[in-house]
Amino acid sequence: MDLRLVIHKSLTLVIAVVLSILPVAAIVLVMFWPPLSYHLDPHELIPMVAAVFAVTILVTPIRREAERFLDKYLYRAQADFKRTVREASELLTRVLDLRTVVRFVSDTIARSTEAEGIAVYLIGDSGWEVALSERRHEGAKFQALMTAPPSIVDWLKNNRRYLIQDEPVARRDFKADTSLQDALSRLDWGLVLPLLSEATLIGFIAVGPKRSGDPFYPHDLDLLMTLANQAGIAVKNAQLYTEVVLANEYVENIVATIESGVVAVNPAGRVTMFNRAAERLTALRAEAIRSESVSGLPEVLGTLLRTTLKDGQARTAPEIALHAGSTTRPVICTTSPLRDPGGAILGAVAVFSDLTPLKELEAERQRVERLAYFEVLASSIAHEIKNPVVAIKTFTQLIPRRLHDHAFLENFSRVVSREIERMERLVERFRRLSRPASPTQHRLDVRQPLSEAVEFLKPAFEEKGLTLRVTPTPVACFVLGDEGELESLFINLLMNAHEATPRGGSVELELTASERAVVVEVADSGPGIPPERLRQLFDPFFTTKARGSGLGLTISAGIAARHRAKLRASNRPAGGALFTVEFPAATTVEATTTRVNTGG
Repeated sequence: MDLRLVIHKSLTLVIAVVLSILPVAAIVLVMFWPPLSYHLDPHELIPMVAAVFAVTILVTPIRREAERFLDKYLYRAQADFKRTVREASELLTRVLDLRTVVRFVSDTIARSTEAEGIAVYLIGDSGWEVALSERRHEGAKFQALMTAPPSIVDWLKNNRRYLIQDEPVARRDFKADTSLQDALSRLDWGLVLPLLSEATLIGFIAVGPKRSGDPFYPHDLDLLMTLANQAGIAVKNAQLYTEVVLANEYVENIVATIESGVVAVNPAGRVTMFNRAAERLTALRAEAIRSESVSGLPEVLGTLLRTTLKDGQARTAPEIALHAGSTTRPVICTTSPLRDPGGAILGAVAVFSDLTPLKELEAERQRVERLAYFEVLASSIAHEIKNPVVAIKTFTQLIPRRLHDHAFLENFSRVVSREIERMERLVERFRRLSRPASPTQHRLDVRQPLSEAVEFLKPAFEEKGLTLRVTPTPVACFVLGDEGELESLFINLLMNAHEATPRGGSVELELTASERAVVVEVADSGPGIPPERLRQLFDPFFTTKARGSGLGLTISAGIAARHRAKLRASNRPAGGALFTVEFPAATTVEATTTRVNTGG
């Protein structure tokens, strides 16, 4: 059986007292008891023996207290090595405040040595600066400069051991550098202890001479270097902790001031950061949600964060509905994983912004654009109708005086008819420009309306002496659309090229197709489009022609948009303009198939 005997401290004290009394009792009984028993009565003898035993017991504590009193009176401190190291270890391993660490170390060293003064220097942004200095009594000559003497700092960096004033070993190690000893003597520093972290000097402690005048004995140096080694680690930890706290405060301040909501979670899915904007957008309180599960967040945010934690992939939700109490906001949300240098996921962060102001701004912009459009439209209509109205009005005013002039009446009839037709064409173009009901779109071969547009405009090209080169494709090019609208689109593009190309020039028409797109390109050999006007080309009533209405390309852009096509304008490197229409290819039958002319 494994037995362990535990002896209480009081029992050990009793045993120690008994053992100390036994020699005295033996001497009293053997040498003094017989003679004393003849001369003294028992009631006198017993108190005397008891007094001897009491004095024997009290000799040790009385001696200890007397030494302590005299040492204190003579400024000689006897530090309890084990107790001091134990207390220092307990505090330095749990305290992370730099000022508390520095104060504790300086007080412990000063109390253990009864030094005249003490100073702690630490490396900072401006060099070696004093972090704490103290004179222990009024008559002390100890001095602490604001910045440390360079000679002492250099010696500590090179040797990384304590430095004692007037120590022969120190002078020999330092090759009798008089500036070093002069600095120690001038400042009245009896001992300098280095503060090391990973063999790097991060500070030092300057200790004044002992008030008793005694030197620093080996047991003093053992205790002080042990404290300095522990202090070096504690100071470095406190500095790192301070940097982390400042960095966290800096990040918290930045995150708190931005207008986007920021939510961070740890690997366990618990909220670690929740800024003020997140509170406002979610109607949740940071105090209530922090450290809670991600399930306490709105569902859309929680789902995105959980998914990012699971697969470690960043993702963006362009627009989601965020429910906050009775309010629903459109937000854009981006989630990203947080990783350590090794790539392990430390958590995830979501950044989300309210799109309501942007949507309101977009609505206001569209309203302003519509108003500006109607202003331009009204001005353009007035300008376009003014000319034929003036002509008709002029002839009408002349009718009473020239009623019997047959030549005038014929001219009047011809001019009025021409101007009325001009206004009818203008009205028809406005009708096309307006947004009609979406026509039924079929799956059709784009070669059919393209060939009809070419056939329609062929006489006009021949009359002007232009060469029209068509590059067809032998395979069917299916798109979803309305054949009549597509024919109008191609006629507008070809007519625009016809009018921009000088006599004797050429126009090229090319059709290409792939699995995803059908592309029609119309290129001319004209002067091209001024680069500064490319962006305005599809605006209503904008034209570079002397007699153009500025509606042809606008109508073409509307037709392309209704067919989910992209209409682009550019200039060719060799000269001339290039218009490109890119349709999405129709890969399946989605409507009634039209008649397809497979001929070029």
